[in-house]
Amino acid sequence: MSGVSGDGIRVLHVDDDRDVSELTATFLERADERFTVETAADAAEGLDRLEDCAFDCVVSDYEMPGLDGIEFLERVRESCPELPFILFTGKGSEAVASEAISAGVTDYLQKETGTDQYTVLANRVANAVEHARSQRRVERSERRLRKIVDSLPHLVYVVDGSGTYRLVNEALAAFHGTTVEAIEGSTVDDVLSDRAAAKFLQDFRSVIETGEPKHLSGVEVADAEGRTHVFEPQIFPYDIGENGDRAVLGVTRDVTDRAERERKLERLQHRTRALMHTETAEETARVATEAADALLEARLSGVFLLDDGGDRLEPAAVVDAVREAFDEVPEYPRDAPEGSRAALVWDAFETGEPVRIDDVPADDRVDEPTPSRSVILYPMGDHGVFVVSAERTHAFSGTDEVLVEILATTLEAALDRTERRAELRSQRDELERKNERLEEFTSVVSHDLRNPLTVLNGAIEAAEATGDPEHFERGRDAVDRMDAMIENLLALSRQGEAISEPESVDLAEAAVRAWGAVETDAERLAVETDRTIRADPDRLAHLLENLFRNAVEHGSTSPQSQAPGDADGASSAEPSVADAPGDAVEHGSTSGHPEADDGVEHGAAGRAADEVGEDGLVVRVGDVDGGFFVADDGPGIPGDVREEVFESGFSTRGDSTGFGLAIVDRIAEAHDWSVAATESEDGGARFEITGVDFGE
Repeated sequence: MSGVSGDGIRVLHVDDDRDVSELTATFLERADERFTVETAADAAEGLDRLEDCAFDCVVSDYEMPGLDGIEFLERVRESCPELPFILFTGKGSEAVASEAISAGVTDYLQKETGTDQYTVLANRVANAVEHARSQRRVERSERRLRKIVDSLPHLVYVVDGSGTYRLVNEALAAFHGTTVEAIEGSTVDDVLSDRAAAKFLQDFRSVIETGEPKHLSGVEVADAEGRTHVFEPQIFPYDIGENGDRAVLGVTRDVTDRAERERKLERLQHRTRALMHTETAEETARVATEAADALLEARLSGVFLLDDGGDRLEPAAVVDAVREAFDEVPEYPRDAPEGSRAALVWDAFETGEPVRIDDVPADDRVDEPTPSRSVILYPMGDHGVFVVSAERTHAFSGTDEVLVEILATTLEAALDRTERRAELRSQRDELERKNERLEEFTSVVSHDLRNPLTVLNGAIEAAEATGDPEHFERGRDAVDRMDAMIENLLALSRQGEAISEPESVDLAEAAVRAWGAVETDAERLAVETDRTIRADPDRLAHLLENLFRNAVEHGSTSPQSQAPGDADGASSAEPSVADAPGDAVEHGSTSGHPEADDGVEHGAAGRAADEVGEDGLVVRVGDVDGGFFVADDGPGIPGDVREEVFESGFSTRGDSTGFGLAIVDRIAEAHDWSVAATESEDGGARFEITGVDFGE
């Protein structure tokens, strides 16, 4: 180590003869203007002067008081191992020279007479110092190079013609779980697996032979822990500079993450293509959650969509592991308390900003227990939130976050598409229904109205010819029939329109009011329900009236069965005739609904139910699972026509338009209900209306 800047050379001359020291110093400085020579009288003084190794060279005598020149050299080497040391002595012998060389002396020169010896000594000093400085420069360069090489993230190595590693960096050593010193000097066969070594040596020899660099890709090598990495090596021809030996310089990039990212992107592309072919929101959500599990190993993922009420995010699809990890599949209500998972999910949904948490238990936004340790919440517009979650902390990389964004964005677009498709299907179905109704109308106009028109024309011609009042009466009957058919057609077309704002309706009260609008005589109504249902009150009344008329006209023994305003339905037998005027209402529940004499209008002067004869028809309204029923104890409907009774124009009575039960079916359809004809417990007709929503 030199304390002299520039080209100056600082020399310490140690000799117990002060005159000799001063003379030597004078001649050395005169021989080379770069020299600055300082003197010491013995080895002890010399060691004190060399405490900080601030000289470029030491020139020392051999025989001195205390430590001799060899002992002095050994002490110098302890503190300044690289400092040039020249033994300049008048006592020369082969033994001294051998001992000096063994001790690590830089040079050995025997004192002679004359001044030429100082010129020789000056040259020896200058050469020793230049050599030492050159060596230090090389070492500094090597240290800098080593530092640079070791700082590179890529694997760097030099392999000579025998397949021996001449240089490797820290990254390569760390990859193999060892040290640089352990690998340098080893062969490729010692370090790599047989397969990897064979492939490397093949490429290595190709570069040596051709002198052309080689770029490889997709090379797989296992690290010290057995994990396979994907590399892209670049191998260059390299001249070691020793005897013309040829070697290669390798720089290998670890592209494992990039390769994994590309694989994930390729698999994501396949999954997103599948999303664009889904038909329903549930199918779309399922494809997305399966993609999250397969691509990101996110086993606690799910798609949560906003419910119709806008107050809850409900699971449309979740990975199977969610059902194992949670007691119940999570739902996220809007009014969840702060600090809950639900509040966090709702915050992401309402702000529209994604949320990523790498360590859920350590995050102060969630203070309730959860099996999730890492989570990404990605809102999907007005649809809901895509929850991507795993059971380990720091489960997702930056690449994974980008993949979630792509997947969630595609999922949102797919949900938009399924909504549009659903709307289009609904519009198409509505158009088909309207076309069917138009066909019904056309059929009636073209066929069913033709008969009464024919009768009317005939009656008019006969009346003109004979003037008989009977023909006028027959014409009026034909007009009345056409009028009834037109009214039913209009009702049929209107009742099929969807219900937009249903109300809570007391079913028992609605039944009593509807019964009052039906012309009855020897019949009574038994109400056996206290339910409140969601319905359009007017259309529900029309549905009940038509069912009641159908029961009365096809099951009654009263002459009122022949009255106008029939239910246009079907029965297994024509009604019989008997005289039993009046109507009555019974309640099979204790809900406090109005009795016949409670001021409810029933359409005719009423009598109590117990005044009705034993042969009087009983119509019952009661509860079934998911709805209600209307049944009678009349003759019933034959099983082979029960599915046909709801068709427009179907009737077993010649004087019926056949639209009463078709209107019932249309009203049920408008409410999204189902109606079916069955047999009652008494053998009569029973109509069950299901799919009903119940109110409070």
